[in-house]
Amino acid sequence: MSIGEAVCWSADRLAVALDQPPPTAEQRAVIEAPLIPGLVLAGAGSGKTETMAGRVVFLVANELIAADRILGLTFTRKAAGELAERIRHRLARLVRVGGLSPELLATLEIGQPRVATYNSYAAGIVVEHGPRIGAEPGAEVIGQAMSWGHAASLVEDYAGDMTDVLLAPSTVTVDVLALSAAMAEHEVSPEDLRDFTSRLLEQIEGLPRTGSYSGSPVYAKVRPLLERQRIRLKLLPLVEAYHARKRSVGVIDYSDQVSLAARIAGQSPAVGVLERQRFGAVLLDEFQDTSYGQLELMSRLFGGGHPVTAVGDPSQAIYGWRGASTGNMREFNRRFGTGGAKTEVFPLSVSWRNGAGILGIANDIAVQCADQHLPVVTLVPAPTRTHPGEIRCALLSTQVEEVSWLADEIARRWAARTPGKSFAVLSRARSLLRPMAAALRERDIPVEVLGLGGLIDEPEVADVVATLRVISDPGSGDAIGRLLVGPRWRIGPRDLIALGRRARWLTRQPIGGLPADSTATAPATPSPAPGGQEETGSLIEALDDLGPAAEYSAEGYRRLTVFSQELAWL
Repeated sequence: MSIGEAVCWSADRLAVALDQPPPTAEQRAVIEAPLIPGLVLAGAGSGKTETMAGRVVFLVANELIAADRILGLTFTRKAAGELAERIRHRLARLVRVGGLSPELLATLEIGQPRVATYNSYAAGIVVEHGPRIGAEPGAEVIGQAMSWGHAASLVEDYAGDMTDVLLAPSTVTVDVLALSAAMAEHEVSPEDLRDFTSRLLEQIEGLPRTGSYSGSPVYAKVRPLLERQRIRLKLLPLVEAYHARKRSVGVIDYSDQVSLAARIAGQSPAVGVLERQRFGAVLLDEFQDTSYGQLELMSRLFGGGHPVTAVGDPSQAIYGWRGASTGNMREFNRRFGTGGAKTEVFPLSVSWRNGAGILGIANDIAVQCADQHLPVVTLVPAPTRTHPGEIRCALLSTQVEEVSWLADEIARRWAARTPGKSFAVLSRARSLLRPMAAALRERDIPVEVLGLGGLIDEPEVADVVATLRVISDPGSGDAIGRLLVGPRWRIGPRDLIALGRRARWLTRQPIGGLPADSTATAPATPSPAPGGQEETGSLIEALDDLGPAAEYSAEGYRRLTVFSQELAWL
């Protein structure tokens, strides 16, 4: 649809009226694009959020689409909030500038564009249309903690065959939840997965041996892959039990939201008709990180030529581990286009974030990782980025040397920094963040480790986690040990030795052979355990029954007593 004749507010005129920087030629093309499907390849730092907000304001200001008929979806609540705030701020400013029709002013008073996360939008579809497929619209959505609790209890009580699963219960719980989520995202039933996996194993393991070779027909590198397939088969009953548990208590988890919404859209075409009538234009942010389930949902609702603008960059895909696929960008034309005509592809290549030097390296790396079916966006610096940026590289022998070198580099810049300026350290593995943070703190540089892993590694939080582990599993000796020698209880070596001796001594006593408040003294050199195996005993039992106070220092005995009472209370 051509919209040129209907436009009185061009992208440049809107920028002047709203006191915004003028758009680049590429941004202008996206903002003023016709009401047809379009794919925007937005390079890093190219102002995609600014462009999306400009697109919405352009459509509303020119009365091409009513404000409340525009839908914008992204991944996080934070990103959704930022985009919604930009749009609201610009529309409010446009109202103050004047020049809008009375009809437009009236619509802006009663409605604003809807900006939400993919999951919250899917949840709304389930609530509104769930009964069409027999789904309970009022089902409670449980978070990760509750999902873990349900799955963990099933794993602990499971008595089925687990001969191929040589994993700890906690790891099995993680795998069950991950497999359940992946199946939901890809709309795969347990029966389908069981059939496919069984046939795959039979096909590979049944390959004929050639010549005089009588060993395994499977290459050594393939065996771990087959082992994971066998583990998957053993986990499927637990996944089915987890699904049954959710149904019995009337709850769903986050992966169910998208799965159910996609099923609704697939089985009830009327829902797509209603959603297309409700939203005349749709913007899909971070499209490179959408999963198969999200692609199915969006294409079933808004495919076939509806004005959908998808924004993404395959070079920035980061969620492959949770089912996201950059292949969705290749699929855009087939899923959202119409009549066999190719959809428009818009590049955003001007980076406002980095200088030419850094972008040059980024471009070289991006080309090596490029998707052959999509054009590569070669980033160029914005006119305001006159400094090329400084690039330093070091090849060092050990991780310790690497951490020290990087900490020294940051310390040098920290001393000469502009007040209020911050620095970021990125790592491919979370395990490297702890020594890096320690090295920076040694140089009196304040550090914040982002993400859940960083929070758990903080000493205060680690102590809370250790306490919870002791409460749930009294055999967690490492957790008890952390608490005993930690900054709160500070149990010294002499008292730790006495407590350990008490634990070993209690282990050798017959069940019921000691009164609850036994004051028997554990021998300084205990006799060997039967069979020659050294028994470490239970520190929890020793805390419950410390024995004679004379075995400990006075302060140590007091602290151990208070610690024991606190654990009992918890």
